[in-house]
Amino acid sequence: MAAPRKPQDHLPKKGTNGFKFSHGGEEFELADAAELLTVGYARKNRHKSEADQLFTMLEELAGPEALAAIDSMRKDEFTQFQRDFMEHNGTKPGESEASSAS
Repeated sequence: MAAPRKPQDHLPKKGTNGFKFSHGGEEFELADAAELLTVGYARKNRHKSEADQLFTMLEELAGPEALAAIDSMRKDEFTQFQRDFMEHNGTKPGESEASSAS
């Protein structure tokens, strides 16, 4: 029988292919979105607007410091951040790895 899952088992894994960005002269990294973008994640968030999906994803991938940096961005900075983030992940809000593979 498998060991019971612990809360930390549900957190995205950090490191291997995280998204790196700089803001205010500091470097930040988000956890690897591939660990988050599953069919289940897409199903649970499918009724949200694209903006809500993006912010939900960022809140799950970013630590407190990275999230504070994102929150302090001006609109033009955030627009570029969003483009870079989505390009890095090869997806857009509303897609999962499974849905983009079909």
